[in-house]
Amino acid sequence: MNVAERSKVRDGAAVLGVAFGGVGYWNYRERLRKEFLRSEACYRLSWQVENMTPWRQLYFTWWRMPKEEYDVYHRFKPYFILGQIDHTKEILLPKKKDGIDGFEVINPLYCYEGGKHSFRELVNGGDPVSIERAALILNRGWIPAGLRDKRSRPDEVNSRRLVRIPGVFRAGKDIHDYKVPNNPDNNDWHNLALEDIGLFWDLPNWDEAKYYYFQCVDLPGTGAPTSSVAPIQPDALVDEYYAWRWSEGTHRRCEQAFGAVAVGFGALAYFAL
Repeated sequence: MNVAERSKVRDGAAVLGVAFGGVGYWNYRERLRKEFLRSEACYRLSWQVENMTPWRQLYFTWWRMPKEEYDVYHRFKPYFILGQIDHTKEILLPKKKDGIDGFEVINPLYCYEGGKHSFRELVNGGDPVSIERAALILNRGWIPAGLRDKRSRPDEVNSRRLVRIPGVFRAGKDIHDYKVPNNPDNNDWHNLALEDIGLFWDLPNWDEAKYYYFQCVDLPGTGAPTSSVAPIQPDALVDEYYAWRWSEGTHRRCEQAFGAVAVGFGALAYFAL
């Protein structure tokens, strides 16, 4: 090749090397960012599990909690709650898991002490929290489509026995953020809209329960109740929370591939000098 041709090859290889190197570096940074977020979540999930069953004073803390407070103190923090699951009230949300059709099972869990706010009582000098049989909205986990019929789950019967549910509190989305609306009249559910669910179940504290729900998580050594509903795994919880399109492994492979191509173009530009 003459000097002009070698110059074109050198310039083109240099530009492509920089471009591929930039894409590889971006994948490298994204991998580090996601690995950090996952390690932070797993570290928090490994903390000592604490009792966070709603009691009277808790409503002053949780009702309309600012997002910043939830992110700092409660996001991915493991808790357990005690209460009675009402199996007669159930909502199934369609969800695929590992390519298998299935549903997320949503039930109300009634706590031994609950309540709802009343600003009228507060203004009049009364008790702002009235004690009622209040409930939390509980996401118990996933079942395959073949277990949709309750008769295929004979272990789910109502009783007065208190159950211990390990998991984390998760913030509900605004009811207007969902693309497909629910249709409670036909029992047609597409999303976890807490306000829709609370009104559908006629929960006495639906206005308080529409901000946060409890997600059952399969935490090691917590003694989750055995049933046909599989609670979510910690890694799957992190993936679902962040809704990443690409995993850390995908970014690693892209980083290595684009980096190798960038090195190849860099070597080509060097030998074309």
